[in-house]
Amino acid sequence: MRWIRTVLLTVSAFVVLGFGAAVVAVFTRPELMRPGPYHPRALYYRLLGYPVHPWVRVDPTKLYTLRVWSTRWPLFRDGYGYDDLIDEAAAEFRRVYPNVEVEYVLLRLDEIGPAIAEAVATTTPPDICVAPFEPSLVESGLMVPLDVFMCGKEAGDAAAEAFEPRALQSLVLDGRMWAWPAWISVRSWAGNAQLLRQAGVDVERVMTLGWSYEDVLAMVRAVAARQAGIDDHYRAYALVLDGGSTSTLDTLMQAAGRGLALAPDGSLAWRGAPLASVLSFLEKAREEGAFPEPAARMGERMLELFWTGRAAVIGPVGPGFARHVRERQERVAQGKLPYAYKGVEPVLLPIPHPPGGATNSCISVTSAMVFKHPGRGGEDAARLAVEFARLLARKEALWLAKEMCVVPAHLTDREQVLGMIGPDGASERFVIGAAASGTACRHRSAELALRETEVRRQAIAPALAAFWNGNLRASDFDTYVSRNLPGGVSSSAKRN
Repeated sequence: MRWIRTVLLTVSAFVVLGFGAAVVAVFTRPELMRPGPYHPRALYYRLLGYPVHPWVRVDPTKLYTLRVWSTRWPLFRDGYGYDDLIDEAAAEFRRVYPNVEVEYVLLRLDEIGPAIAEAVATTTPPDICVAPFEPSLVESGLMVPLDVFMCGKEAGDAAAEAFEPRALQSLVLDGRMWAWPAWISVRSWAGNAQLLRQAGVDVERVMTLGWSYEDVLAMVRAVAARQAGIDDHYRAYALVLDGGSTSTLDTLMQAAGRGLALAPDGSLAWRGAPLASVLSFLEKAREEGAFPEPAARMGERMLELFWTGRAAVIGPVGPGFARHVRERQERVAQGKLPYAYKGVEPVLLPIPHPPGGATNSCISVTSAMVFKHPGRGGEDAARLAVEFARLLARKEALWLAKEMCVVPAHLTDREQVLGMIGPDGASERFVIGAAASGTACRHRSAELALRETEVRRQAIAPALAAFWNGNLRASDFDTYVSRNLPGGVSSSAKRN
C-alpha cells in the first residue's frame, strides 16, 4: 500500500506542478486563455480590488448600450461637428463590438460639471463622461480606476508611458488612475507682440521663461509713457483684464502657487502675503494707468481694444482664443474685414508670477471618466465603457487640437497637429511647454469643492467687485473677505 500512496503523491505533485506552471504561463502570456472570471489575471485583479479589468468577459450575444455625456462644442468645419465625431467613434467601435450601441447627451461647457456631480450624487451616472477631471467624484465609489488598463505589454498605445506625465499626475488619486487623459488646456494671457516690443519687452523670452510683476509693471510704465498726451479715445492700454468675474484673480493666484481658495483643512487659503502680493500688483498697475476705466467693466471692451491695436495685453484667455484669432485672420485674408487694423500680432503669454518666484501655468486636463452602476454585475458593460472612453478621448483630443489651442495628452498624437494648435510657432511652443509643466487644481472632497464655490460666491466675488470699483484697497481685502465667509470656514489655518 505504501507504493500506491507514493504513486498518488507523485501524481498529485505532478498535477499541482503542472497546474501551477499553466497558471504562471497564462499569467505571463494572458492571451493564451479567454477572458473570464477564472482567468489568472482576473483573479489577481479582483484580489487587488479591481472588479473591472482587461480580462472581464464580454458576452458576444448580449446587447449593450453605453450612455455618454460630453460637451456640445459649437465647432463646425465643412459641415463636420461633434455629433459627427461621436457617431464616427461609435461606428468604429461597433466594428470590433457589433453588439454595442452608443447613446449620448451633449451639454454646454458650464453645465457638464454640475450635471455629472448631481448624477453621481443620486447614483445615476452615465457610463462615460468627457469633462475636466473632478477628483471629488472619486469618493462616490462609482468611478472605475483605469491604471490596470495602462500596464503590461497588452496595453499597447494605452500604456501610461504614451501619455503626457503631467496629465497623468492630475488623474492619480490614492495611487490609482481614474480617467483616460484626453487633452490639456492652458489658461493664459494674450498680447499684441508689436505693442509689447515697442515697450521694450522681449516677447519670446517671456513666452519661454515667464515674467514677474516687476516685468509687467515696467511694461505698463513704458506703454503709459508712449501714450502721454494722447486723448483717451485713441490711447492704448497696457492691460485689459476681465474685471467682471474672479477669473483674473484665479489665474494670478494659481500662478502664485495658490490655485484653490480653501486649504485641505477647510480654512481660507487666499489670505496673507500671497493674496496681498497679487492685489498690490493689480493696484500698482491701476495707479500707473494700465487699465481703461471703469476698470470693473474693462473686460467688455477687451477684444475691441485688442483688435484696434489699443491693448498690449488682455486676459485671461482660454483655448478658444486661438480659434478666434485663426478665424479672424482667415476673414481678413478673404477680404471679409476690409477695414481691420493691421498692427496686431497675437501671441499667448504666461500668467505673471510674484517676484522671486517661477512661472506656474494654469492647466486643465479634460478626461474620459468611466462609471459603474450600483449593485452587483455590470462589470462587462463597464469594461466596454473603458474601451470606448479611450477611443473617444483620443478622437476628441485630435479634433479639438485642430480647432482650438489644446494639447493632446497622447504624445504621439501631437505629431498630427503640429502647426495647428496655436496662432504661430512661438505660441505653440509656449502651450506645449505649459502643458508639460503646469498645475491643475481641484479639491479631492466633494464637500470642500462645494464650500469653495460658496466662499467664492459669498466672500471673494463681492470683495473683488468692490476692489475693481475702487471702493476697496488691497490692504483691506483680507478683512472684507473674512467678514463675509460662509459658516464653517475660518480665515486662519486650524491648529492642533
